Amino acid sequence: MRHGHLLKKLPSFFLPLQGFLKVNYSIPQALDVVSMYYEIYELPHSQLKSPPILFMHDLNFSHISWRRVARHLSKTGPRRVIIVDARNHGLSQHSPHHTPAHMAGDVVALMKDQRLSRITAIGMGMGGRALMTLALTQPQLVERAIFINITPAPLPKGFYLSEELFQLMLKLERSIPHGYNLSEGRRFVLAHLNKLVKEEMDLMLVIRNLLKLHSGRFAWAVNAQAILDGWRDTMSDYEQTIKGLQPYKGQVYGCRLYAAIGTAR
Repeated sequence: MRHGHLLKKLPSFFLPLQGFLKVNYSIPQALDVVSMYYEIYELPHSQLKSPPILFMHDLNFSHISWRRVARHLSKTGPRRVIIVDARNHGLSQHSPHHTPAHMAGDVVALMKDQRLSRITAIGMGMGGRALMTLALTQPQLVERAIFINITPAPLPKGFYLSEELFQLMLKLERSIPHGYNLSEGRRFVLAHLNKLVKEEMDLMLVIRNLLKLHSGRFAWAVNAQAILDGWRDTMSDYEQTIKGLQPYKGQVYGCRLYAAIGTAR
């Protein structure tokens, strides 16, 4: 297994991938690229010429969610597997910009860095919409796509990942007493979050993002403010961001995932 951060930065993910892809990117919009943490799982039997499988997680998750799946697929299948932390999550850099277009740009930058001409894209929730945008804007980079627990349509009412949740997370981050240890801090926010998030599994996913810094203050591993600022593009009005784009003509699959993957190691 190889891992690292993407260190090279591009002014726009619409620049040509020089040297191995002769393609033109026509959307005239410059996007910042963050250093995205990734892990690559490959074994001697991996077919390096085949497009690897790339997983991108949902809101409040990280690459760890897919680590067990990545190990299994790399052992039993012929392809390399890449798992990433999306911007503003996990070990990846934080940025004030958090939209599917920005996250798609991060994937393109990673592909350029690893000299990948195509991927099989698998995205869950937020990661699914980022990879939808990639497939729609740059279909030559996506061999096929699988989207889990997400469609381009508006989110259903009562969905636990709501603007109210991230607003509350920001409020709680500032109100946890500095003298608390991490366990006490998590109990403090749990007492407030369980009024909004009803499912225990969903609560644990949120709580696990709380960190205690060396300075003594508490913070979230996710950049809740950036997620809120990009909420319309990513979640509530996603369809508007892809309006007018040509349909992706590759293979597309959708599924619902019921099993808990957030604690996979």
